[in-house]
Amino acid sequence: MPANLPPEYKAAEKRFKAASTVAEKIAALEDLISTVPKHKGTDHLRADLRRRLSQLNKESLEQRKKKGGGRDSLYNIPKEGAAQMALAGFANSGKSSLLASLTKATPVIADYPLSTLLPLPGMMPYEDIQFQLVDLPPIANETTDGWVSGIIRIADGILIIVDLAEDALIQLELILDQLGKWNIRTRPEKSDEFRGVTRRAVVVANKKDLPGAEENFGKLKEGFGNFYPMVAVSCLRKEGLEDLKREIFSLSGVIRVYSKPPGKPPDLSRPFTVPVGCTVTELAEKIHKEFVMKMKFARIWGSAKFEGMKVERNYVLKDRDIVEINA
Repeated sequence: MPANLPPEYKAAEKRFKAASTVAEKIAALEDLISTVPKHKGTDHLRADLRRRLSQLNKESLEQRKKKGGGRDSLYNIPKEGAAQMALAGFANSGKSSLLASLTKATPVIADYPLSTLLPLPGMMPYEDIQFQLVDLPPIANETTDGWVSGIIRIADGILIIVDLAEDALIQLELILDQLGKWNIRTRPEKSDEFRGVTRRAVVVANKKDLPGAEENFGKLKEGFGNFYPMVAVSCLRKEGLEDLKREIFSLSGVIRVYSKPPGKPPDLSRPFTVPVGCTVTELAEKIHKEFVMKMKFARIWGSAKFEGMKVERNYVLKDRDIVEINA
């Protein structure tokens, strides 16, 4: 065994040896591989660990085939709520702490890197709707890059987490660079050659309670404040979390619309969440396809010039509108 392995290797090796199921062994071995430094002295060790990981993957796949599933189900997070937001950041940036602060999820929160081994979702309440947040292993971990990038690509938005105790500006630059390597961009650009996906993002500057955080946040805003919404938070002190919730709602690109049966009060307990720019016709399709054919007119309370105003089928709805569809 190479003599220059870091202390994290022994801790990860201990967790790997203590793992009992194949799934636990895979997660622990991925953690173990990530602690091995890259140089000639560790080439054989890394190759051996990858061979063992490959074998465990085969065992896992066979087990899941027998049960009617597949290994991808470990990393498949079905979307729930109004929108799904992926948490992207480096080790110990506070992603798991943020998830725990905003949702009822119970991630492993630890000082050692890579305490997050598998995707972990949690539901964040915002007024009368909920958003799904998905905690992920750190960016630039070669053992998980494939499926981490896959989850980010299908998410509706990205929360980029940076640590204000360190140089947050460099962290953001590195994260954006890695996203670019995955063909994920966070700002629309005019390029006919781009074949990737574009996802909106908000920068979450964590640990605002620590010394030097205010100065680091100032540099961050100076460098990227014109390109991304930014919120400074402290999970420890529960500061900035409500501001972040509002930014997540804005980032999602959805609005809330309430239905009102003719002659009855509106149902304000269960709003429809629809994309910004949704029309009355599109809402009718979402409620029931037959409504589109039978609809004669609609009335709007909220964004209309006066309450209960008749509107055309192509009327563009706004957040918190109440809609009455008359057939």
